[in-house]
Parts: sequence; structure tokens; C-alpha cells
Amino acid sequence: MPAEAEREDLSDRGAPSRFRGEELRFVGMPVGGIGCGQLYLGGDGRLWLWDVDNRTAPANINDLHFTRPPLPSSPFEHGFAVRVTDGDGERARWLDARGFPEVTFAGRPPAAEVDYADPGEPVRIALNACSPFVPTEIDDSSYPAVFLDYTATNTGTTTAEVEIAGFLANPVCLTSRHTRPLRLRAREFALDDATGVQFTAAEGAPENPGRADIVLEDWEKPDYAGWSVTGEAFGSGPVRTLDRPGYQGEAGAFGMRMADSHASAPGDDAGARDRATGTLRSEPFRIERNYLRFRISGGNYPGTCCLNVVVGGAVVGTATGSFSDRLADRVLYLGPWQGADAVVEIVDAETGPWGHVGVDQLRLTDHAPAQPALPELPDHGSVALAVLGTDRVRVCPATETFESPGDVLAPAPGSSTVDGLTQRGAGVVAAAVTLEPGEQQTIRFALAWYFPVPDREGLAFLEHSRELLRHYANRFGSAQDVVTHLAREQQRLLGATRAWTRAWYEDSTLPHWFLERVAANTTILSTSTCYRFADGRFYGWEGAYCCAGTCTHVWHYAHALARLFPAVERDTRERVDLGIGFHAATGQLSMRGEADRSPAVDGQAGTILRIYREHQMSPDSAWLQRVWPRTRQAVEYLIGSDAEPDGILDGAQPNTQDATWFGRNSWLSGLYVAALRAGEAMAREVGDDAFARRCAELAASGTEVIVRDLFNGEYFVHELDSAHPGSVNTNRGCFADQLLGQSWAAQLGLPRVLPPEQTRSALRSIWRHNFVPRPMEYREHSPIDGGRIFYDADVPALVMCTWPDGGGDEAGDNWSTSYFNEAWHGIEYQVAAHLIAEGMAGEGLAIARSVHDRYGPLRRNPYNEIECSDHYARSMASFGTYLSALGFEHHGPNGHLGFAPKIRPEEFAAAFATAEGWGRYRQTRTESERTSTIELHHGRLALRTLRLDATAAEPRATLDGAPVDVRTSADESGPLLRFPEGCTINAGQRLDVHL
Repeated sequence: MPAEAEREDLSDRGAPSRFRGEELRFVGMPVGGIGCGQLYLGGDGRLWLWDVDNRTAPANINDLHFTRPPLPSSPFEHGFAVRVTDGDGERARWLDARGFPEVTFAGRPPAAEVDYADPGEPVRIALNACSPFVPTEIDDSSYPAVFLDYTATNTGTTTAEVEIAGFLANPVCLTSRHTRPLRLRAREFALDDATGVQFTAAEGAPENPGRADIVLEDWEKPDYAGWSVTGEAFGSGPVRTLDRPGYQGEAGAFGMRMADSHASAPGDDAGARDRATGTLRSEPFRIERNYLRFRISGGNYPGTCCLNVVVGGAVVGTATGSFSDRLADRVLYLGPWQGADAVVEIVDAETGPWGHVGVDQLRLTDHAPAQPALPELPDHGSVALAVLGTDRVRVCPATETFESPGDVLAPAPGSSTVDGLTQRGAGVVAAAVTLEPGEQQTIRFALAWYFPVPDREGLAFLEHSRELLRHYANRFGSAQDVVTHLAREQQRLLGATRAWTRAWYEDSTLPHWFLERVAANTTILSTSTCYRFADGRFYGWEGAYCCAGTCTHVWHYAHALARLFPAVERDTRERVDLGIGFHAATGQLSMRGEADRSPAVDGQAGTILRIYREHQMSPDSAWLQRVWPRTRQAVEYLIGSDAEPDGILDGAQPNTQDATWFGRNSWLSGLYVAALRAGEAMAREVGDDAFARRCAELAASGTEVIVRDLFNGEYFVHELDSAHPGSVNTNRGCFADQLLGQSWAAQLGLPRVLPPEQTRSALRSIWRHNFVPRPMEYREHSPIDGGRIFYDADVPALVMCTWPDGGGDEAGDNWSTSYFNEAWHGIEYQVAAHLIAEGMAGEGLAIARSVHDRYGPLRRNPYNEIECSDHYARSMASFGTYLSALGFEHHGPNGHLGFAPKIRPEEFAAAFATAEGWGRYRQTRTESERTSTIELHHGRLALRTLRLDATAAEPRATLDGAPVDVRTSADESGPLLRFPEGCTINAGQRLDVHL
């Protein structure tokens, strides 16, 4: 950990972060609605990434974006400008770092503030950007839109006129306009207090159809005659497809040869071949047909690993592979350049995984492959930019000039319908206010998108994939519809969003860095990792576009969605885990829904635990009653993997380490014991007492065996199965996830999986052995080879497995042992949460802070935690650290709530969310005062019992000042307060308890 962090008391409240200068370089905070694609707000207020229209985003393979963070970029031109007119004259500039070099950024997910600071400018401009985010209200939090509030404050002594204008080039059909003739359209609208412009696209018509094809290249020759070659990647000539490395698979080429910068490259392994670079460039040719048709494979790295068509020195068409070595048919529309001379260049400048390109069969043609109808295209739809609720609004639906702020603030009208490739244009929306000295006013823009057809090909493994639509297609018919709806609902939605952010940040006593880190990972829900479909289904990759199926063995670490939007997780358990992915004959849960129906024992156990969590986050028991029969089967499936049975898993144990483990270990058997305890609790609630007793007996036995046979006096080890030599194992190693079952039990208030003494000993061992101060130095001396990079040389990290007593050379023969050298943030967070829960808050905060520091703005994007891909779902385990800090308990059907703060409990306050509402909890614990207060800001909370970290013989309670009957009581977990007549708290009410 950096020296300044070592000296810092991590429990201090501290100050909110604010980035400036070089710290803005990598910033990209997701600001759209949940399941609506991905849009970043950059450090200087510019929007970037723009993955809202179902185009596959640029690649992130494994640790690529950790080691090489992407810089802001946009596939089309856009921006905002401001003009100030006062006694000092008129000044116009861009609202970004070009116009305000001293701009600063303060991220408070789900919102962010950009301050356009300039000491010499009397009118201060600040941007507040967010999409509505209202816990427990998923529809209110899933708009394909973002509010951009520009607040102008006149600090001068004279009246100032302030005008702010936003411009946007038409972003519809960004990919499709290169594959077919299209006309781009822009239209002004003024409805429901919203005034703006909507962008759409329509079919165009190619000229000269029906001519014979012209073959440019078929590669059926031993050399690159007619092409200039640079670098080593492409070799001396087209490669024979039969000579490609076997791991590339079938090429799908026409003929015997193709250009392939992997197969032709020097090197003895895939990594070495991918590190080779080079280019192929054709001789000039005349474009005499409407399309260039070709076949392409390799990585998806626009600009660095691609095929380009170049006319007059400019790239007019480009294509990449799609992370496959099988060639795919592609086409580029070149109709506007017929008669021009062009060259084809094939570029491999990429040196990371999948850093290669394959090409075959280039020909000019008028016969494009069959394409879907325009409304079926994933990038077809609409985008709208509007001003809400301001009188002085100007709209120019189309202008051809937008190079300078002056151009945007005084746009010259152009054609509202243009060619999709050769004509440029942008729409402009502007609003003006007059500010007297000391006055402040806000101009509110809304940016909305509507691209209802997801990438059905990329999601082809899902049921009914050919009919998939984004969830917002059920509510709206266009981006304009979204904007006009938001204009009507803006006060309600933004009021609730601001109430949540105020409760989370301003009204909390928890450290700012901690709140910001936990909240940063809630933005994963607003990235391309997550989808909501029109049939109500939620779907999540492991990380953006990586690893299918809302994977059980990854997503069971992720607590944020269930705690903030519990209805979504209830539906996912019932629809997917106990529905689409359920094996009725056995009770097995598919680890990836319909995408992969094989088992994962950690995913099976974790999903049983999630079912109990989803029940706790329900308002009543109806959901559990409905899902119990299949839930019981799922528990019985695990019991079936326990041969004796004795509460310990036997046989094959496939898991999230991408291997099948064998032998007894506390990680997977501990999860099994935790799942048995959850099964016991659920069985008792539904009246299945015999099954509850069976689960309890097995769980007690499992705990006994794990402690007796696997605890080495310091931590828990992995007992090998002699029948499976070479299988992956941790043997004598100290494994970071060895206590995951107990960590889960602490989150749910279940009986202990492992006793306190051995648990805390093992936690201290993980802290001592796995939390290494210089992880790159550790890696150099590790007995394990390889592994991806998710840490820096100068910041501590929690390494997956270390070997204080040796054994690293016995860890197995599978490639996945390289994971033992890695640091997965989700596992770091679960260990941190467990440490906090067990009373080791300092150590838990240190581990969480190490992740926070690794995502410092000078290193990489603070809002993109990476594992196998961007915005990795497992990182939502960070919400578990928050729950542990609160000592949070909740059981909605039982009307139970509890708090036992672990960080500065003497004066504590924090936001919380329950099955039906959310608010703030605060307490005082001094010699003269012991009080607790529950303020509900949204929804309702039905209370029958309340557990606090203190009690009294004669407690007193008032609801909005009126006395409430409360008694001291106890249950198997300890003292609590009971409300004999119940106590329902509604939004706006406050319960005070005096102890």
C-alpha cells in the first residue's frame, strides 16, 4: 500500500474524491440505466464508449484493460459548448478540458459532478449527470437515458446571459451504414415540456445493381504478389489452411490458402505468434461495384487488428474479426465512392491475446449477402437530445459545421436528411438563461436512446433468442418517447435519486473512499455486463461480453443487485436457476442457464444460499412457498454428492477455478454446509420439519469433520484424493476462499459453518500469508507459473493461494493453477467482508482499500473493475463489505431488521435497503446516550423485531413522536427488541429507540 495510505486511518470519514489534471485521463463512469447498454461520463464531462446500440464493444480479454487501460474515444462527434455575455463581452468555449483546462470530476455513483473551474470566469458552470436510480424500483432505474444538468452561477457584479448548446452527430446505424445504403434523418420535436431533436435512419437505394463480381484477391498463390508487406506477422505468403495450428480449428476458407497473421507469424506458442505485427497493402484498384465482400477472422480490435478500405488517404470502411478463427462473411458498402481509386490494407498492430487477423476472398460485388430488415438490425433505432422545462430553447436539427463552440452556438442550418456515409451533419439543441449577480439557474438536458433489438447472434444460446428485445421496448417506441416521459416524471425520479445519493454519501459516517468504492461497483448494472429483456428476464455476462449465462459460480459472490433490487434476483432464481437451468430429474442447477447445463458445486451451493437471501429480501413468504419444491431438490442434489453422507462433498467438484477439484476441502464443503443451513432454515419456514432436521444433522457433521480433519492448527487445507493424481488442488496452501461458506453464513445470519476460534485463526493466516505488500515481487518467486495481472508492483493485493508450508509444486497439472498467482477482486471483497464481520475491521478495510488504490485514477479507470473482462460481476461482492460494516440483518417475511455497526459505532449513520424500502439508520452509543433511529425515505418497512448492538431492560420507542410498544426479548442469536403489535414505518417517517 502506498505510504500515504499506510499512515491513514482507513475508518476516518475523510473527504470526497475529486479528480483533476492527469487524474481525468482514464475516467469513465457508467451513467445510463440498468440493463440499457453502456455509456461513460468522462473526467471532463464528455461522454464516451457509447455501447448503447448493441455493437460489440472493443475487446477486453482477461487483464488487457487492467494493464492497458483504454482512453476516451467516441464513434461520432458530439459535445457541449457555453457562451457567456456580460459587461466584459462575449466568450464561447467547449464544456470540456479544451475550454476549461482546470475542470474537475467528482464521482458519486449513480451521479457525478463536473466543475468547469476557471478563476477568471465570473460565471461558474457545473454539470451533474445521472440516470434515475431508485433502489427497490427497477423500472424507475432502467431508463435508456441520462440527465445532464448544467448549473450556471453568476459570481460577478453584472447581469450575464448564459447559453449552453449540445450537438450530436447522428449515431443511428453506426455499423450498418457501412454495410448497406442508408439515409440519416434528424427531426425537431416539442412535447410535454421537452424540446429537442430525434435522430433516425432509413433505407437508401444502391445504384447499378446486378453487375458481375470482380475478384480482387483469392490468395490461391504462394506469395503476396500485388501486395506490399511489412513486419513479420503475415510471413512470406498466404498460409495453407491445413498448415494452421490445430488450436485455430477449421478456417472456413474458400480454397486452400488465406492471409492469417497468426498462422504465418513466427513463434512457438500462441502468445508469441500474437505478439508479431505487420501489414498487407494492396495495389490501387478502381471501385466499380457497390460493395466489397470478404471473409475475416481473428480479434475484435478496431483500428489495430482489422481490414480497411482507404480512399484518398482516408479510411472509408473497416472491419474486424469477432474473437474467432473461423472466417465469417462480411461486406462493406462503397457505393458513394464508385469510380474512385482505393487500396485495401490489412493491419495487425495488436500484440495481446487474439492479436491477429485472417482474411480470404476479397471481391467487388453488387450482390450483398442477405441482410435483415432495417428494424431488425441491432444498431437501428433512434437517439434524442432535448432540453427540459426551459422557455428559451433553440433547435437546429441539422448543421454541417460544428468544429468550434461558435459553430455550435450559432449553427448554420443544413439538410435534415443526408447520406449515411459521405455527408456529415449534427443536430443542435441550445437553451439560454439570464443571471443577475448572485443568481443560479440550471439548464437540464436529457439524452435518450432506443435500440430495442439486442445482438441476437451474440446471445443465440438464450431461449427465444430470435425474438429478444430490450426491456424498454415494452414501454417506449422511440428515444423521443423516452424523453417526453422523463419530462413528465423528472421531479419524482430525480428527487428519489438524490434522496438515495444523499443518504448514501452526505448523511453517512462511513469513510468516503469506502462508499465510493462500493458504489462504483453498483454501476456494473449499467454496463454491457447486464441486460433486461422485454419478457422480464435479467441476464448477465460474467463481465462485459465475457462468459455466458448469468454464471452461478461467479454471480453468487455479487450481493449488490439482490440488496438494491431484490425483485430482479427473485425472478432470476425462479425463471433461470429453478426454471430454464433446472434439471427436474436430479435437482442439478445448470451453471450457465441454457448456455451450459453442466454443474458447478460452488454455484449450486451459492444459488441455494441466494434463494434464502432472496426470501429474506421478500415482503412475505409467498415466493418461498412457490419455489420450495425445486429448492429442496437442489439441496438434495448436493446431498447426493456426499457419499457417506457426513456433510462433506465427495467425488468431482467442478467450480469457479475453471477446473474440477477432488478431495476434501473447506472451501467447497464449507459452502455445502452453508447451503445445508440455508436449506434447514427454509424447510422450517415452510413446515418441512423432517427435511430441516436432516439438513441440520448433516451440517453439524460437516462442521465437525472440516475442523477435525482439515484444520492444520492455523488454517484449513485441502486433503488430496489419491484416485485423481494431477487434479488441481491447494494441498498445504493457504487459499483465500477457504472460509467462503462461513462468510456467506455471516451475510445471511445463519448458524455458524465453522467455529469462531478456527475461523479467526484462518482469517489471520489469510491476512498474513495472502495479503502481500509487493505482489509483483511475490509473483517472481511464486512456485506457480503464470497468471493474469490484476495488481500493481507497489500496492498490496490478496493473492489467491500462497504456500507457507510448501506444496505449490504439487498443485496439479491443469493450466488453471495459474489462477493461484492472481488476485480476483470479488474474492478480495468477500474476505474483507468476512474480516469485518468477525471483528477485524481494520484488516478488512485494508484489503478493500488495496483494490480501491489499484483503481486510482492515475493508474486506470476507477469505475471499471476487471477480472476476465470489464465491469466484472464478481466485484459486486463489495456490497457485502458494506453490509458487514453495518452489521446488517434483514428478514422481510419475519419483519426483522438488525444493525451492529463495526466501524465507529459510537456515532454511526448509513443508508440501508430492505425488501420494500430504504432509508438511513443512525445510532449514538455514549455513556449518557444510547439511541437508534430508523428514517425511511422510500417505500415501507414492517417491523416485528429489531436487533441492535445494545439493549435495555426497559427500552422506549416512538414513531414520529408517538409511543410504540417495544419489549426486550431474545432468540437463538441473542437479545433483540420485539414490537408486540408490529410497527410499520412508511416513507417520510422516523422510528426512534432509546436504550
